Amino acid sequence: MAVIEMQKVAIIAHDSQKEQLIDALHKEGVMELSEAKAPVAIDHTDVNFRAAELKFAITVLKENASKETHSVANKSTNEQEVVHAARHTDVRGIVDELHKLEEADTEAERIKKEALKLQEVLAPWTSLPYSLASDAESQTTVRILGFISTIKLKDLENELKEKGVRTDIAEIGTLKNLSSVAAHVYKEDRKSFDEAAVTFGWTNVELPAMEGLVPELIEKSQMQIKESESIQRKNAEKRKSLSVELPNLVKVLRYINWLDDKQCAREAMSKTETTTTTLLGWIPKKKLQALEAKLQDNLNAVAILKIKPDENEEVPVLLSNPLAIAPFESVTNLYGNPLYTEGDPTMSLAPFFALYFALCLTDAGYGAVLAAIFGIAIWKKKLKIRESKLAWTLFLGGIVTFFVSIPFGGWFGFAPEQAPAFLTRTTSDGNVLFLGQIWNLSTQSGINFLQNLSLCLGITHLFYGMFLAGYHKWIHGKKVEALWMDFTSHLLLGSVITYALLPTPYTLYILYASLIILIWGKGYGAKWFLRPIVGAMGLLNFGIGLLSNTLSYLRILALGLVTGAIAMAVNQVAVEVGKLFPIWISVPVMIGIFLMGHLISIALNTLGSFIHSGRLQFIEFFSQFFEGGGRSFSPFKRSIN
Repeated sequence: MAVIEMQKVAIIAHDSQKEQLIDALHKEGVMELSEAKAPVAIDHTDVNFRAAELKFAITVLKENASKETHSVANKSTNEQEVVHAARHTDVRGIVDELHKLEEADTEAERIKKEALKLQEVLAPWTSLPYSLASDAESQTTVRILGFISTIKLKDLENELKEKGVRTDIAEIGTLKNLSSVAAHVYKEDRKSFDEAAVTFGWTNVELPAMEGLVPELIEKSQMQIKESESIQRKNAEKRKSLSVELPNLVKVLRYINWLDDKQCAREAMSKTETTTTTLLGWIPKKKLQALEAKLQDNLNAVAILKIKPDENEEVPVLLSNPLAIAPFESVTNLYGNPLYTEGDPTMSLAPFFALYFALCLTDAGYGAVLAAIFGIAIWKKKLKIRESKLAWTLFLGGIVTFFVSIPFGGWFGFAPEQAPAFLTRTTSDGNVLFLGQIWNLSTQSGINFLQNLSLCLGITHLFYGMFLAGYHKWIHGKKVEALWMDFTSHLLLGSVITYALLPTPYTLYILYASLIILIWGKGYGAKWFLRPIVGAMGLLNFGIGLLSNTLSYLRILALGLVTGAIAMAVNQVAVEVGKLFPIWISVPVMIGIFLMGHLISIALNTLGSFIHSGRLQFIEFFSQFFEGGGRSFSPFKRSIN
């Protein structure tokens, strides 16, 4: 549980060395700056706007850049290259050109959508024999367009004939059992026509008043679609040609960030009435001496003073764990930083998270593939543990999954009978198992074992969280509260386990005594005569919470079984589809389905295992002892990568 101890400091320097001080702190990158009491009001709007424009250009060009350009843009760079790019790149011209292309694409897309919509509207009316712009009314008749069920059209005609409604009905086309119909009706009979038509499900249609016949209009809209698509293709090519500037734009954005960081540092400075400048901030206590030595070596008149934080000032949080545990900080950070006064839960959650992740996958083959994928990515890109924590978490999770899953016999959903004989063994009762396999999740006994294991792990996890809650109170001077409120539950757990292993009258009496002590402990803080009642309510709440939280750990069983079921389904689909083709086609088809199916299964089950393993930490485990909500330490530093 390592939350780095922080120290608030004031750096005092001669005003003539202000810029050198800013530059030195920017390069060292170990101090978080705090605002001075009376900061200089400078408008950052223009800088922020330019940075946003630049980010827009970078985002657009990333979508159109080649792999080679991406590779160049992601390469490490140095200060000289950043400055050179900032001075020689036509950022304004590139941004303006991209805005023009975006506007042209938007207009082309609008025209295209309108044309497609028009085609959809006009498609049922291609046989309409007159222009849409022609007058729908004459002196005596009115033209009505509409849709009606094809099977009811004849019934409508008969109904109109029986009622003596003077009309001429022409079926224009048929689409999905609906007929598009043009009816010419005498104006005096319009009301009678409408009443009859509604009865048979008639729906009036209003077509746009446009010059030309429907086929001509559809052909014109097709031309508009082609023109719009041509414009969009040409614009995509222009973006692709502009994407060669992506590496330079990335450097320019870095340069702008440098300038903005420095300006923020200037604003954070406060001047005294003399010629000195004071800069306030936070620094890890263990790095204070080294920073002071470097500043005094490079600057003539500078001093670092330890100062007390302002009342209620929030101390920034910086985590530090051993390299083997550091990757799991990515899990902690998903929930949030601990408070500065809290412990870092990463060390406690790491083994549980890795084990739950492995049990949720329960497939050694999947674990090996996961470890290989992220291992290669880490090796190729030279990802450091503290800078790429999530990648390392999944790499370690794959390794743990491989070893944890071997006793469960999970190998890409294959049954032991389907594997070569040298990879299996036969038990004394005639069952075939993989080498190293102990439990078979395709049998009820294997399922029962994983179920009981999940529940036992859940109880262990929860009581460990209760212990951490009591330990936190204990080290902060609340020893009595920790003893009664938290550690009495462990006394009850111990007595339950003792009675289960050695059921005698004496151990039963110990169990009753520990239950009474727990009730008295849960009533801590209440009046002595109310303490048993409050404690009994606390015991009830404790029991309900323990039961519901423990049952949540059955998701480990559920996900472990689902992984195997999906893997088996992929294999079965590959075999069944392969049977549909000749042998020379079926083999590559089966291999393709096997590879794609298992890769998708690995991705989905890895995501599910990560989410649910994290949920067991955040909801069940953290709720016992962890509050969170700390502010991350954000040092003033120059970022090259």
